[in-house]
Amino acid sequence: MKKRLLLNLFLAIPVLAQLPAPNAAGVSAGHDIFSFHDIDAANKFWTALGGEPAELGPLKMTKFPGVLFLMRKGDPKGGTEGSTIEYIGFKVRNLKESLAKWEAADIKPLPGSTATQAFLMAPDDVKVRVTEDRALTTPIAADQIKMVVPDPAAAQAWYEKWFGAKLVKHGNETVGEIPGANILFAKATAPVSGTKGRAFDRIGLEVKNVEQVCRNLEASGIKLDGAYRKATAMNLAVCVLTDPWGTYIEISEGLAAVK
Repeated sequence: MKKRLLLNLFLAIPVLAQLPAPNAAGVSAGHDIFSFHDIDAANKFWTALGGEPAELGPLKMTKFPGVLFLMRKGDPKGGTEGSTIEYIGFKVRNLKESLAKWEAADIKPLPGSTATQAFLMAPDDVKVRVTEDRALTTPIAADQIKMVVPDPAAAQAWYEKWFGAKLVKHGNETVGEIPGANILFAKATAPVSGTKGRAFDRIGLEVKNVEQVCRNLEASGIKLDGAYRKATAMNLAVCVLTDPWGTYIEISEGLAAVK
């Protein structure tokens, strides 16, 4: 049983690179879970972008300022486009220099780039938006995810209710801000699929007292896809659920130990 629990955690739990202070609801964000056909190609891509190795016990991860990725080998049924998560976003201090460095690693921008914004395609069709921010103190940092849903206002209200997302204006975009991750809510113009089983499998949210949060969700009628569980050896606890529009979510506690 213990071996099985650790295996489940290996498949499900990533952690924060530098855990941001939580919001008033006790929530922060910054970890994403991926499934790739070719792990070596995925690691090469994210390392070229500026990712660094990180670990917690047996868990091996890739970290950027503000976000941490857990990748596993799998058979994803699709990329980000066509799902409720259309892309993941980063900021860079100098886009021109970053693109030149990435081109040397055979990573080329998609058509339509501008002087301050470009899109890349990671393995298994994970779309990545990169935006220049000259005020950035690191070469690259996590920025936001774009969530595509039929009713953006309802999604904003749901994430505000359960995770304290605060609506903030970022340039021409209004995002739901959770420390460590911004969610850009956009209206779907065509049917979208949920994220579970795709290359970008789920988003992660760190909370205070995850056991109580999981109980509160269940008491409200929200069905959990995976019940609360804890691995005491790593001091990590999680539960998983799917939001009303199909985005798979992992709720966790105990991530600050990642270096």
